[in-house]
Amino acid sequence: MSRLAAFSAAAPRPFAVLEAIGALAQRVIGAKAFTMFRYLHEAQEVERIHSSDPVFYPVGGRKRVSDFPTNQSVLGRGEVYVAEGPDDIRATYKDYEKILKMGVTSIMNVPVRLCAANIGAVNLLGQAGQFDEAAAGDARVLAALMAPIVLQINGSLR
Repeated sequence: MSRLAAFSAAAPRPFAVLEAIGALAQRVIGAKAFTMFRYLHEAQEVERIHSSDPVFYPVGGRKRVSDFPTNQSVLGRGEVYVAEGPDDIRATYKDYEKILKMGVTSIMNVPVRLCAANIGAVNLLGQAGQFDEAAAGDARVLAALMAPIVLQINGSLR
């Protein structure tokens, strides 16, 4: 983690930091794939700012928070949400067919928070049973590392 912090402080471009965080999520948590979002409070939307698979999940894609009830727990209350198997994925995500075709059978949604405010989220895609409390704790640390980048992208870093 200390190498990632040093890299973040000196990175030539913000998205290089997101790539490093994603690579760490794959190594530490075993995420098969991931997407990272910023929260657009005024529009009540999330916008994808990074993706490990830009063909399936292109950067710039937006979703209305109200269209996804799990966003209420993740962005509204700052809770980690885990879709624990294919049935949860079908019940939670409108694009469940695409998700399941990727071989994903579990998703962990983690809020990016700063000063008690939700500013984004990271979605880690994997296999049923892999996202436990320890993985959620590690994912919260990785999400916290995203906060400065989300602020910079939002133009809020002063």
